[in-house]
Amino acid sequence: MRKRLPLATLFIAALALTVAGCAGSPPAPALSPVAIVDFPSVAGKWAGRVSGLVSRRDEDDWANVTITPEGNYDFGIYREIGVFSGKGKLTLQDGKLAFSGERGAGSLVLLEGGGRRVLRANAVLTDGTQLNADLAPAR
Repeated sequence: MRKRLPLATLFIAALALTVAGCAGSPPAPALSPVAIVDFPSVAGKWAGRVSGLVSRRDEDDWANVTITPEGNYDFGIYREIGVFSGKGKLTLQDGKLAFSGERGAGSLVLLEGGGRRVLRANAVLTDGTQLNADLAPAR
């Protein structure tokens, strides 16, 4: 005849396995701000999700940004309803990149850690809408 384990014993065993599984995966390394000293150090293509646009699901909004070694930028935010795009010239201010155009203004901060690089974008559109994006190097 088989013995049945009490429900509490099964619960504790499942909890122990869950905790052990979580302990085995180290947290992602923290990203720290790094001063941007020139445009070539961040030149290239960057991409990531954008939040702040009015939509049912912000996770559907995706940005592609290209920065040239001369400090020019070109961006496109791809949405279900179309593309929001623009271009202009960046300026270096206190280790950050600043931009301003007919659609709004903002800044880009470089973050690094654990072999990762992220450009954190914060912008305010001319209508007051605030946008945020974490952009990773793209191919």
